[in-house]
Amino acid sequence: MNIAIAGAGIAGGYLARLLEQRGISPDVYDAMDHDTCCRCRSCGWGAPMGIEPYLASIGLELDDYLLEPMNTMNFDGLVAKTPLCTLDKPAILRDLTGGIRLNRKNLGPDDAAGYDILVDATGIARALLPPCRSDLTLPTIQHRVAVESCNGEDLPAGVYGNQIPGLGYLWVFPLGKNQYHIGVGGIGNVRHTTLMDRFYQGLAGRFSFTTLCSCHGVIRVASPYYSTPFYSRKTREDGTQQLVIGVGESIGTVSPFTGEGIVYSLECARMVADSLQDPESYTRSVLARFAWMKKERETLDYVLSHGQKNGPRLRDRWRFFRNAQRSGIGLPMREAFRRMGGLSRWVEGPDR
Repeated sequence: MNIAIAGAGIAGGYLARLLEQRGISPDVYDAMDHDTCCRCRSCGWGAPMGIEPYLASIGLELDDYLLEPMNTMNFDGLVAKTPLCTLDKPAILRDLTGGIRLNRKNLGPDDAAGYDILVDATGIARALLPPCRSDLTLPTIQHRVAVESCNGEDLPAGVYGNQIPGLGYLWVFPLGKNQYHIGVGGIGNVRHTTLMDRFYQGLAGRFSFTTLCSCHGVIRVASPYYSTPFYSRKTREDGTQQLVIGVGESIGTVSPFTGEGIVYSLECARMVADSLQDPESYTRSVLARFAWMKKERETLDYVLSHGQKNGPRLRDRWRFFRNAQRSGIGLPMREAFRRMGGLSRWVEGPDR
């Protein structure tokens, strides 16, 4: 059985390592042509500490990649405990692909023809699969900045939805050594650069910011349910079947509310490895495991369509609270429900 994995990101690299453990040596294709300084797609590098067993299962240690724990985080003025941290994502990707057959080019039609199974791990590109049944993407801009305090205080980790006039949020993730990822993701009438500038100006008397690099990106927040099909079959010239199957962000395993997808993509890669030749079972497993993402997507659709007039419904507020619980964030229910009401402000119209 010949297998090619298109994409050496988190999902593709992890899947390759899992298959190697099972005696299958896939060929991995990735031109590594992301137009960023770190050679990664725009990403805050944030993940829950629960990533540890996933790394350990392939012989990697969390401490080797841990940049900063985010034991507390500011959520629109409310400080809550979290199990989150920032990780050295480029180092993880480097070590995921160490020792595997990595072709530093994109998988082309001529190369693809010789494989029995093609895995689409190309993320937002979804290069090998048919289009999602109903896609939804979140444009982002992110800066890596050096931060100097004017009065000795630390810039806290934070996520701020009340600063976004569209539907989205601004994040502040510490990377250690006084550096941060600061970014904005938003759908609709969001002027990303303007909002970044406004954030810096609002803290100008307390901190100075030096931009080290910047990048733009897009995150798929469609949910797996709306990202079907997960697989397709092709009949080759010799009459044999070729299976194309997706993993990770290519099939929407990203939380629509938060944009977090690292651990969910690792989990999805495990599911592929367990059901590699049974895509129907794989599809059922993914849809069942991430059914909550479908509900979050439906909340986004509702807010985008009706939120300005009606505001979030009770079910939307409950989903927001459940998201915080699922992420291990210590956000009290009353506060979670109240702050979910901020969604009604996020769709007020263009930034003025």
